[in-house]
Amino acid sequence: MIQGAQVAQKSIDDAGGVNGKPLTLTQADTGCDVAEGVTALNQMLTKGVNGVIGPETQEINGVEPILQNNKIIDEFQGGDTSRDHQTDPFLFRDSPSDSQLGVAMALYAYTKGYRKAALLFYSDAAAQTIVKPVNDTFIKLGGTIAISVTVTPGQTSYLSQVQQVINAHPDVIFTQTDAPTAAVLFKDFSQVNGLTTPFVGTDVTSGSDYLKAITYPVAHAHLTSVYGTSVTGQANDAFLSVFNQMFPADKAAGPLANANYAYDAVISLALAQDYAKSTDGTTVAADMTKVTNPTGTACYTYATCLTLLKANTKINYEGASGSIDYNKYNNVSGPYAAFQADATTGVETQGFVMSSDKLAAATP
Repeated sequence: MIQGAQVAQKSIDDAGGVNGKPLTLTQADTGCDVAEGVTALNQMLTKGVNGVIGPETQEINGVEPILQNNKIIDEFQGGDTSRDHQTDPFLFRDSPSDSQLGVAMALYAYTKGYRKAALLFYSDAAAQTIVKPVNDTFIKLGGTIAISVTVTPGQTSYLSQVQQVINAHPDVIFTQTDAPTAAVLFKDFSQVNGLTTPFVGTDVTSGSDYLKAITYPVAHAHLTSVYGTSVTGQANDAFLSVFNQMFPADKAAGPLANANYAYDAVISLALAQDYAKSTDGTTVAADMTKVTNPTGTACYTYATCLTLLKANTKINYEGASGSIDYNKYNNVSGPYAAFQADATTGVETQGFVMSSDKLAAATP
């Protein structure tokens, strides 16, 4: 989130700022804990923030009431499926729900001809919300789940869990873990069965940290990552251009997983404040969809969108992570695609694309 927000900050400031003022970023760590999240947010509020990006996991339940009381917009970055029908007017989620990601993973695997799957996820709450959508969608499509294994992060060996998965004889393994856990898991799989079973992972498995952990050649040969894809590519190209300027040493590996979502969150919130000519949360919340949703002139960078706004032109910001079109629950949807990492550079190449209509038809 920090990396994506920093790229957005440069894009915004290079174009003149928000309502003519430079954007200030303040960051705090929730520790993925409700109590720590409340403490972190209260500290941030003393610095006069008027918008929040995050958090990603269940600490949203602790910080949301505070944000509501202060009428501060929150761009929630988590996939929590319980938020699919949320009604908080100050909460917007520009990253798709895990229910959509899970459907896309299952649809991709079934389309590839896999019919017997294993689920291998770590115990993190954000990862666990993906398990049910993958499970239910794969079964609806006609597949079977041979085994579901949850691993605890930070272990030095997962040989027993790996053997359980292998003994179930799956055609495909659905997965999400953090990078250090993945490094151990893939090493153990290589030791036991030579990584003969393909893996289908989430957007997290496409991050440069994850790919480096399991190595680019292994990722290229054995892992497909599924995540939202941009409709046109123009916004993503703009995002990568600024990213490469800021982080030249990471150009080959690319941005960290989910950085594009945070980038879009900051850009869209800034554009809503520009449109409202205000940072008042109630006013800006009412104007969010006026800069992100159809109809309007599609624009792909903060600078071009701001120019259109100044010309009193209705805009439709198209993000680096896909179309930022909020529904009545302030959630987004969009196409998903399967990606494969280059064996030498780790750069992801887009493959099979699943449209919103196909995902809707596959959803249980």
